[in-house]
Amino acid sequence: MPSIRQLPSGLWNVQIRVKGQKSKSASFPTKQEAQKWSVEQLTDIKCQLPMKTLYELGERFISIGLRGKRTQHETYGQLNRVCREFEELSLPKNLDQITQYHINTYRLYRLQRVANATCRKDLSLLSRIYKWGRREYMMDLPNPVDDVTIPPPSKPRTRIVEPDELAMLMSALTPIMATIIELAYETAMRRSEIIKLSPNDLHLEERYLSVIDGKTGDRPVPLTTRAVEILRKAQNECPGLKARLFPIAAHSVSTAFRRARNVVGLGNDVCLHQLRHTRITMVARKGFNQAQIMMVSGHRDSRSVQRYTHLNVQDVICLLD
Repeated sequence: MPSIRQLPSGLWNVQIRVKGQKSKSASFPTKQEAQKWSVEQLTDIKCQLPMKTLYELGERFISIGLRGKRTQHETYGQLNRVCREFEELSLPKNLDQITQYHINTYRLYRLQRVANATCRKDLSLLSRIYKWGRREYMMDLPNPVDDVTIPPPSKPRTRIVEPDELAMLMSALTPIMATIIELAYETAMRRSEIIKLSPNDLHLEERYLSVIDGKTGDRPVPLTTRAVEILRKAQNECPGLKARLFPIAAHSVSTAFRRARNVVGLGNDVCLHQLRHTRITMVARKGFNQAQIMMVSGHRDSRSVQRYTHLNVQDVICLLD
């Protein structure tokens, strides 16, 4: 690990010591420059180290192949969990020892505990790691995920959250969590998009906000009257224009939602992401066309919108008259 300290001269010095590697040292005018250099050097050192285990190749894939991508931190957590579960199942750690049999054993283990979609993500990560190693380092290793039966996608959720259910959930949440949940319900924004908001992103007089570097890039989000009220209050309480309106970790929002759901007695079919489904369905019920719905949802593919729009026959009949 790098050691960063400020010298009497005011410069910031970085020292990096890794077993089996020559130590490195450099000084910089600012701490930020020192941290950036240390990250770059550690990445270079990792590239020179031999890779024998699944974790070593997976870590290199994430640090290099996913560098700068939004999913990098989340994938680190996923890799750590997968390797921990391999150990619990007494599966091999070394890349050249892992076979299709071991991957299938892991698949069956996961299917007993999680939904098909989660198991599919884990198998996809394993496959990507092997493919990346073969492509980037010419590693002569077969991909053990090949020919393993991939679970079919989970059935799409059709559940929407009713207003009284939303009220129940909010009553069991802290004020800041209740605000985030209600904003998700009013805007169809993703969890990650909401917690990144700052006052600079808000255009409340024009009734829209700007999502910067979201899942589908930058986009404007039209706001309901209630959403404007929620955001105006949050804006007034925010300490600065560049500060986050909601300084909360993404996983904390999901955890708080699950706890509130259990407290008020709602089923597992009510999840945080269903708030997004609910708002998109409400917009579709108003008779908005596809382009207008996509403006609300932020989707770029109309096929994705269909998975989120849970209309029934009565919704269509009322629009016919």
